[in-house]
Amino acid sequence: MAERKGWFNLVKEGSPVSTSPQLLLYSRPVRLNRVTHAKLRFSPLTSFNFARKVTAIPLMGVEFPIACRQYPVVFIKSPDGKFGAQAVLSLTEGVNSFVDPKGRWTSTYVPAFVRRYPFVLAEIPGKTDDYDVAFDEASNCFSSKEGEALFNDQGAPTTFLQAQIDFLQRFQAEHQRTQQFLETLQEDGLLTPYNVNIVRGGDQAKFAVRNAMVVDEAKLAGLSTEHASAYLQSGYFAMIYAHLISLQSFLSVANRTGDPAAEVAPWWAK
Repeated sequence: MAERKGWFNLVKEGSPVSTSPQLLLYSRPVRLNRVTHAKLRFSPLTSFNFARKVTAIPLMGVEFPIACRQYPVVFIKSPDGKFGAQAVLSLTEGVNSFVDPKGRWTSTYVPAFVRRYPFVLAEIPGKTDDYDVAFDEASNCFSSKEGEALFNDQGAPTTFLQAQIDFLQRFQAEHQRTQQFLETLQEDGLLTPYNVNIVRGGDQAKFAVRNAMVVDEAKLAGLSTEHASAYLQSGYFAMIYAHLISLQSFLSVANRTGDPAAEVAPWWAK
């Protein structure tokens, strides 16, 4: 596979990466350099403590069908007017209810946004659709003595690093597809504010979800035949219905924290 321009620019040592929503989990993101980091090695993460205070995480549309079983999936409008999809991890500020005290992720599906850590793609200023590979320098995964080598003796990515690059490329492609999906929903007027009150079982603590955006089912049912056909061919209906199904997960997320002593009747038993 030919090396893509921009992946390993010879940037200044310690060259930082500008802050963006895509760097939510990263404390000191630095662009990976084949010279400066020639001897750098990687050891796998031993815990998810780096994500223990995150209450929501970006999610790709392709993940909706599996993520909907465990996380509410909502859409959030950023200050620049763009929408993003997020998996809700907690209704308690500063607490990720899916990371236990030992740093273990306690659900069966870990979102790709979390799995790609500590690697990430970094935008190159002035170059659209071109990226550097970066990593979180604050992570304890890297050293010059132990773990998987990132570069071979010729300065090319090792098989291990190339696998990380391939994953990041697929992630970026799915991110762009998700943005196209959300832009279509917005253009077709299918997004509506979502407000819901939740009472946690056990301690009866109350939570309120405000100003999240969801698909309006009534408007969805009113799509023209032409629009519905386009949605079907694009795979959008699968993402939409997974998103709508996921909204039933808010109570189970709330019940992950607090007093779990009382049995909570599922929504369908009420």
